[in-house]
Amino acid sequence: MYICICNAVTERDICVAAARGAATIDDLTMHLGVGAGCGACREGAEAVLKHCGRTTPCDGKHTHAGDSTHYAISRA
Repeated sequence: MYICICNAVTERDICVAAARGAATIDDLTMHLGVGAGCGACREGAEAVLKHCGRTTPCDGKHTHAGDSTHYAISRA
């Protein structure tokens, strides 16, 4: 299911990002663009992120590309 329509981000995209270190809505915004458009998705994205079980912050050891290429997410 799409969570962020503005940037075509799905629940799966968020869970993959969480598995790779994203732990906050700000991490998701930096890496996937979640909430950077209209912002209506922020609450839902936070709920999905929480559901994915991440409780520690992003480790900062990676490049913040500002899009899904950082996480090598296939949108196919």
